[in-house]
Amino acid sequence: MKTIGFIVLSIIMLAGLAGVAMWLVAPSPLADADRETFGRANQLYQAGNYAAAVSLYEQLTGKGITNPDLFFNLGNAYAQSGKREQAAESYARAAQLAPRDAQIADRVEQAGKALRLPVPLTGDELALGGLLVTCILALALVGSRHGLFSRSTA
Repeated sequence: MKTIGFIVLSIIMLAGLAGVAMWLVAPSPLADADRETFGRANQLYQAGNYAAAVSLYEQLTGKGITNPDLFFNLGNAYAQSGKREQAAESYARAAQLAPRDAQIADRVEQAGKALRLPVPLTGDELALGGLLVTCILALALVGSRHGLFSRSTA
């Protein structure tokens, strides 16, 4: 019976940990108006109107929106407009927000910026690691207090 309780507790803790992980990695949603602006900017980019797309992307960054897709697309629009330095800065900002995104890393390298390797852990990853260690220690403590790790010779 002790073992079943321990297994149930382990499953609950791991499910909670998975929930926290999903919450940490979920992108923050854009407001409806901002999502529409982003969509219009993307359409302008696809149509080849890079200056207008840059204007709308800049409008969003001016609002303080920090989204790796926004900065990546802004970098693409700058690159198509021939503004290589601004493109490199936008790609670098996107890489700060999504350090493990391979497509962004490729654009940063193409723009001539050097990435720091290995990629440092983000604050969310450190928090998640701390939570995982805490869960493991709590399970080890509960298991040892209930004698789940002792060898019985009976």
